[in-house]
Amino acid sequence: MRYILLLTTIIIFWGCKNPKKLILEAEINGFHNNETIRLYSDSTYILKRKYEFDSINNKILEGKYRLVDDKLFCFGDFDFNGTIKNNFIESNKEFMKYEIINSQISLKPKIDFKKFPTYTAFTFNKIKGAYHFEENSIPYDLTENDLLKIDSILPHCLNKTKYFEGMKHANNYSKQCIATLNEKGEVQVWVNCACSGIAKNLFKYYTSNTNDGGHCYFKLKVNLNTLECFDVFVNGY
Repeated sequence: MRYILLLTTIIIFWGCKNPKKLILEAEINGFHNNETIRLYSDSTYILKRKYEFDSINNKILEGKYRLVDDKLFCFGDFDFNGTIKNNFIESNKEFMKYEIINSQISLKPKIDFKKFPTYTAFTFNKIKGAYHFEENSIPYDLTENDLLKIDSILPHCLNKTKYFEGMKHANNYSKQCIATLNEKGEVQVWVNCACSGIAKNLFKYYTSNTNDGGHCYFKLKVNLNTLECFDVFVNGY
């Protein structure tokens, strides 16, 4: 009896001494849906999916994860592998990412997107989709200086079309960027833009293609070395 009491005391003491701690929390906060993933100190995760108008599809997914440097691998109900970058967890299989809202681990972002609230960036990968870059293009990680350069180029590019004459800046557009390095060592960036009021929430989580909407939606590519723009496409025109 004493042995059982002693063992129970040890288990309770050990459990209190080593509680499961939240080490990272990230989310997709969409218009009518929310996904939250939480990583715990015992290598378990919980992913909650909540739909505002479709509660029958609400789910709680659980399993184990492995975190190696900036690489995250989830096993169990949620099969996922991604990379922690710029305060997001970005999928390695598609253009989708979760925004980190709470972390007990050290994060060293190259870009502080709070300084650039109208921008988001996704990593180029031919598995995800090439977006018509040059054949031998490789991924390039944008910097804050690159975003400033894009800001300065966009008005000049758009003023070349009749739909944006007189535009001095593109601050009222949300902008998605995918950057590559071509064989010449030049940085080429696909920039997808939408009126901020429409796209502000979802644009930072998923790449988006819209078939209409006029000049509220446009996309183009810019070369950050030559400061040229090309493949300018305005929806509906």
